[in-house]
Amino acid sequence: MEGKLSWENRLAAIRLENPARSLTLIVSSLILGFLLTAQMQAVRSRPPANPEYSRDLSAVTIQRLEEEQRGLKETIRSLRAQLASQQQAAVSGASNLASIPEELARQRLAAGLSPQAGPGLIVTLDDSAKNMPTGDDPANYLIHDYELRDVSSLLWLAGAEAISINAERLVSVSSVYCVGSTILVNNTRISPPYEIKAIGNPTTLEDVLRDPAALKKLKSRATLYGVQFRFSQARDLTAPAYTGGIAVKYANAEGR
Repeated sequence: MEGKLSWENRLAAIRLENPARSLTLIVSSLILGFLLTAQMQAVRSRPPANPEYSRDLSAVTIQRLEEEQRGLKETIRSLRAQLASQQQAAVSGASNLASIPEELARQRLAAGLSPQAGPGLIVTLDDSAKNMPTGDDPANYLIHDYELRDVSSLLWLAGAEAISINAERLVSVSSVYCVGSTILVNNTRISPPYEIKAIGNPTTLEDVLRDPAALKKLKSRATLYGVQFRFSQARDLTAPAYTGGIAVKYANAEGR
């Protein structure tokens, strides 16, 4: 019988044999119970995740970053204007340097750092307006970054002198890529419709886009899914100056 004492009898025996030990056990139990209760209350009172708040926070962050980007572009534009003014002042009055401003202007134009105007072609790409059937792939109804690159590359090959996409000038360091469902040109977010302005011979530029062998996938998706692909000639277009940074790590005489 002694080996089968109940827990109540054992606790009573502990209390009789060692009252201090019994008191310590009771206090420890009370503290542990309090901590467990507090933790459970904290879990219950924790507010549920709010997806609307997360979306609002993301939108505010994106807006702030885009405002900072616009400010930095304006700073670059201002500094380049100051540089041009100082260059003009440095060579004024020096007959042997008289040709430098003209050469600088020509090089800036070639690099896309100055606006360029002239006749050309306006190409518009836009997402489909068709109702998507249930179970179909939404990607079939959207314009993608690679299509902007394909059209721009084709226009360059056709002899375009300057190209811009939604007022973003394409230069040698430009990038056109997709992050999620957003297309970035020169690290600037753009949204449809995408308007590509190409300055050059309008007829030559149009002919290369009408070539049945060119842009087969884009033309097929325009027929099947309704993505919009249209173009028209224009007598007077303006491609704005490139306002982003030019980060060239190294170069050599061969241009590599």
